[in-house]
Amino acid sequence: MVLLLAGAGAQAADGSVGPRSREQIPEEFKWKLEDLYPSLEAFEADFKTLTQEIEKVAACQGRLGKSLDSLASCLDGRFSAMKRLWRLYSYAMRLHDQDARQTLGQELKSRMQKQATEFDARLSFFEPEILKIPAAKLKAWMKSKRLSDFRMYLDNIARRRPHILAPAEEKLLAQSGELAAVPQDVYRTLSTVNIPYPEVELSTGDKVKITPALYTRYRAAEKREDRIKIFQAFWGVHKAFRESFAALLAGQVKRDHFFAQARNYTSDLHAALDATNVPVDIYTNMIEQIRKARPELWRYLDLRKRMLGLSELGYHDLYCSVVPQLEMKIAYPDAQKLILDAVAPLGEQYQQALKAGFESRWTDVYPTEGKRSGAYMEGGAYDVHPYVLLNYNDDYESLSTTAHEFGHAMHSYFSNKNQPFPLADYPIFVAEVASTLNENLLRLKLLKNEADRNRRLFLLSQHLENFRTTVFRQAMFAEFELVIHKLNAENVPLTADRLEQEYLRLLREYYGEAEGHIKIDPLYAVEWAYIPHFYYNFYMFQYTTSFIAATSLAEKIFSGDAKTRENYLKLLSAGGSLYPVELLKLAGVDMTGEEPYRLAFESMRRTMEEMEKLIH
Repeated sequence: MVLLLAGAGAQAADGSVGPRSREQIPEEFKWKLEDLYPSLEAFEADFKTLTQEIEKVAACQGRLGKSLDSLASCLDGRFSAMKRLWRLYSYAMRLHDQDARQTLGQELKSRMQKQATEFDARLSFFEPEILKIPAAKLKAWMKSKRLSDFRMYLDNIARRRPHILAPAEEKLLAQSGELAAVPQDVYRTLSTVNIPYPEVELSTGDKVKITPALYTRYRAAEKREDRIKIFQAFWGVHKAFRESFAALLAGQVKRDHFFAQARNYTSDLHAALDATNVPVDIYTNMIEQIRKARPELWRYLDLRKRMLGLSELGYHDLYCSVVPQLEMKIAYPDAQKLILDAVAPLGEQYQQALKAGFESRWTDVYPTEGKRSGAYMEGGAYDVHPYVLLNYNDDYESLSTTAHEFGHAMHSYFSNKNQPFPLADYPIFVAEVASTLNENLLRLKLLKNEADRNRRLFLLSQHLENFRTTVFRQAMFAEFELVIHKLNAENVPLTADRLEQEYLRLLREYYGEAEGHIKIDPLYAVEWAYIPHFYYNFYMFQYTTSFIAATSLAEKIFSGDAKTRENYLKLLSAGGSLYPVELLKLAGVDMTGEEPYRLAFESMRRTMEEMEKLIH
């Protein structure tokens, strides 16, 4: 069975390779949506219950400030309806993402987006009405056990008092939610379903349709001529649609700016980060620290060029293995075993929960026709379990991605298990710590057991690749996002030409083209059109900060530091019961200064030093 599933796609008689149909994948490798709802009828029944709950909670208008019990009762109703909404939404989105071509998934997704907008609009009176409660009275009420589950919700409202509008204005903003989702929705449809991805014939004679999932596989091709062909074809088709992508991204940026202005924020960045109370200085400090560390990236690029035997390193040379004769084929069942072994330092409870997730079909594993590209974890179904989407390609990158997404899944699992629903949803700022820490534990475990020189070189190079892609590349993305939001705020049109100009400038600055470390084809400046995270409103900087935090934590935990392990497990179980900076401090990390960056880059330097000794 495992051998039949090796690789991303089935090979046809004409030698072409592409995603399989969903029917070709055994059930054990598909997520189990029946855990959410055993049938469409059960979904519809719960949808009806949700509409009734919303009606009941809407009747709270005008009653929130009457008494402590009245406020508590209405908040009980609001969060009960929200929990049901998230479960229904999870079902609709999982159904849609497993095959975006299917009408049922499209319809349920559309219905749930509309219902979510209605939920926000009907209950938009909550925040303005709570703010009408005298501050001293609200503060006294918040000390009551009856409101303990809602303390963060209430404190966030009080904290954001200057940015919460009058009831009518809040309702209007909430009603715009469905409209505001259009740029991202159209981007997903265009990039997943409508783009005519090209077919390329490789030097092996194989014909490959370069979808996003297969691009991530074949961009690492051993032969340089194949890599260049893949890059030229993939970015060529994005170039052909660049005006459409530019219009969508500009629409998303304008959306973010509109909401920031409507809520009286000084910038789009302030508005985005204030939602979870992350100081803006953390964002700007991150860019400053990573820019200062670019010589470490350049040293790695020179090492990569040397190991590949190239006179000049190209952007298309960044994903292939620096140990080309080594092929690490890892079937998904083997990946599960490796990851379970790697997380042993986190304790038996963690291991058992992860094993249950693997065995209980939380995951949709393989690429199939119409399936959403990339990978993600969704933990919003509080009373069920997390769901993980993969596009597993039987390689080391897929193994690492699986460890990453199940780090998220375990975070949601422990948060949901240990916190009441209103406090379970952890802030995005800490989310990537759990995922990246798992990747680091996997690396450390594999290195500990590996004596073979070439395999060791490969694993060390993967750690450096993680620094390149998760630290430097994501920091570059974060700076690009900051740049385009500032340009829009200054009324500079975000045309395809301007987006490519800014993106190419940052590519060259971060990768050191002027310093002679790489050569970047201007065609690749259209890469901005491929990145879905630009639609997530200043999300990506958290990949960098989380990787920095997770690197030092993982090495301590792997070495047997029991205190660090226990503190980290407290973080996983804390959900959203504290603000982000304080949550990280639970695990012993303070991202407001330079220390975490210093420790992380020491790890990068040690890795390069070992590689340089091995290839000497």
